[in-house]
Amino acid sequence: MTTATRDFLYGGMYLAACRFANIELFVERVAAEIDLDAPADAASAAATIRDLVEALPPEGPIQDDEAALRKLIADDLRAVAAARIPDADTPVGDRIVSAASGIRAALKDAGLDLGDADLHVMDEFPPPFDQFGWAAFTPDREDEQRYGIPTGVSFRRGGLRPLYSEALLAHELIHTVPGRIDPEIQAMGLEEGIAEVLGTCFAAATVVPPHALRNVLTYGRHGVERPKLWSLYRDHTRQAFLLYLEFGIDGLVELANRGRAKIHETEAAVFAGTYRSLDLPRGTWNDNTTWLLGSFCNGFVPSHVFTPLEVVLIDHVDEQRSLSEVCRRANVPDSVGVPVLRRLGSESALFIRDGDDIGYSNVQHYLRMSDAAGQPAIRYLPPRAKARQE
Repeated sequence: MTTATRDFLYGGMYLAACRFANIELFVERVAAEIDLDAPADAASAAATIRDLVEALPPEGPIQDDEAALRKLIADDLRAVAAARIPDADTPVGDRIVSAASGIRAALKDAGLDLGDADLHVMDEFPPPFDQFGWAAFTPDREDEQRYGIPTGVSFRRGGLRPLYSEALLAHELIHTVPGRIDPEIQAMGLEEGIAEVLGTCFAAATVVPPHALRNVLTYGRHGVERPKLWSLYRDHTRQAFLLYLEFGIDGLVELANRGRAKIHETEAAVFAGTYRSLDLPRGTWNDNTTWLLGSFCNGFVPSHVFTPLEVVLIDHVDEQRSLSEVCRRANVPDSVGVPVLRRLGSESALFIRDGDDIGYSNVQHYLRMSDAAGQPAIRYLPPRAKARQE
């Protein structure tokens, strides 16, 4: 297995503070410009991405969303090309094998009753799991008996990504524990949230930088116009965060060790608001885990998502500037930008328009806040590419 341009694009994205609000649409647009499947090493991939950065921005004023989108994609790719991926030239399949020992050790030290879960990389998942867009899943004994799928952690070859796959391995290993106890019960629900807390936000931090894990969560769970399934993962992570705050790592580990029936009972208690009375041990709150969960579940504001043209204009909004000055700074003609700013002044919570001037504004505050946090507060939604005309 070799590395490809796609690997370095994804690896850089998870390390960079990208502003896109839909990861699939962003990658789709980049793939329309360069061959992401082309074999590459870190140096050649960075050169390819830098060349695209130079080619993307439009010439002349920004007249519409498409031109604004090209500028914003170039800005994100500039950050991607500058990212330094640990062990960049190691194929992802080798990365997850290498990461497994450290992740397993962290989970076992926390008290999780891990068995021996083999790793499998498949071209496609077998039925009935081929209907999902998962990058990995964890067949249990019930799946093996019903469908002949070997137990363990299975990755889809086309879904392997640097950093993301290591985090996903940690998540999937959590499923192997309740899956051994009562495999006849469907996983999903709160179990996914527990896997995000114990796997992604706790054990994966042994091999993946915390800010990259935050991006894995943000891009994957706070995306806009993405399949509802990924929003469910976010919501169940919030449920598990409540349990983490109350019981810590020790409580969640004990719950996973008790199996899926107990997890389902606990989910009902969380939903009813009676979870504090659960018979679970309390102890061990990890600083990185608390920071990640607090940032993802409570600290991030997912609602400030705008069209590309709106973002290009918003970036230059400041108090006492005229709408025309904002347009000039954004390189957008007044005839295009002023109507957009007038509408945004009435619709957004970011600034208040006073006639043809900006009266009050929080925009620069949010931009400074984004820079300090290494995580954008104002994001753009790439439009879906138009279907080609035959």
